[in-house]
This record gives sequence, structure tokens and C-alpha cells, in this order.
Amino acid sequence: MSALNIALNEGRRMAQRVHVRLGANGLLGVGLVAIAVIGLLYAQRAQDDAVRLQAEAEHARTRVAAAAAHPVENLAPAERLARFQNWFPTVDTTTNDLRKIFRAAQTSHLELSKGEYSLTPIDGSGGLQKFDVILPVKEHYGAVKSFVADVLNELPHASLAELRVERQAAGADELDTRVHFILYYRTRAT
Repeated sequence: MSALNIALNEGRRMAQRVHVRLGANGLLGVGLVAIAVIGLLYAQRAQDDAVRLQAEAEHARTRVAAAAAHPVENLAPAERLARFQNWFPTVDTTTNDLRKIFRAAQTSHLELSKGEYSLTPIDGSGGLQKFDVILPVKEHYGAVKSFVADVLNELPHASLAELRVERQAAGADELDTRVHFILYYRTRAT
């Protein structure tokens, strides 16, 4: 006889002894007490959740009231443009940003053997410049995807202008990929 069968038989015998000692009404009473304990535990959890949600709602009301107390600033268009442009880093951070791009490539196990870089002013922007970074990559799609995500997360002033993916042959393991980032900068510190 296996250990499982022995345990099942012992369990059946114990259930029969409890049934004989307590009777049907006793078992019903034990079951009702168990249900009451479970209900009490559930009610306590529900009460705790209600208190937490009420505190969160009160906190949200406080934030809304505080926001209503501070009216929206009525700025001149030139001041709004200056504030917007101040969000961008200055041109002198391009070298540091390129280091971050190369670090992201290294983390994703990509080899960046060459690249095209050009810094040009954006006409009519009042002092913004764009830095085009074009990188040919030969790697698996997952590594390229990870690299692009890392760069965009690390550099909030960067955008992905183009991601061209080509497979040389149907059975080819690596992809020929062209990744084109545009990084935006302000020309002067204000």
C-alpha cells in the first residue's frame, strides 16, 4: 500500500470519528463557524481597502484644490517659447549624448563601426538645432529594438526618425538595419 493510500484511509477514518462524535448538527455548526471566520476576514480586508481608497480620494481632492488655487500663468508668446527652448539641452552636450548612444549599443551587444552625423539649425525655431545621427547596424532584431528603446529612454530630447530593416536572404540570421535618430538642442544658454 502506498503512503498516499494510507493517508487517505486515515483521513476517512478521522472524518468518520468526528462525524460520530459531533453528529450532523455539530458538523453543520463547525461549517458555519468556518464560513463566519472567512466572512469576517474578508470584511476586514474590504474595510481596509475602503479606508485606503478614501484616503487616496481625499489626497486627490487636496491636489485639485491646490491646483485651482494657482491660476494658469498668462505668459507672452516669447516667454512661452523661451521656456520651451530651455527644456532642451545646449549644443555642447552632443559629445556626452553620443557617449550615451554608444553605451546603449554596447549594452545591447551592437557594434557601431561607422555613422553619419550632422548638426543643422532648424529654420524659424528661434535657436534650436537638430543633430542627425545615422547608424548602420548588422544584428538581430531584438538587439536593435533594445538599443533603440535604451537610447530613447536615456535621451528625452531624441526622436527616432527612421528605422529601416532589411534581410539579405530568407535564411539570414542578421538584419541590415539603418537607425536614424534626431537629437534636438538649443544653441545658447539662457
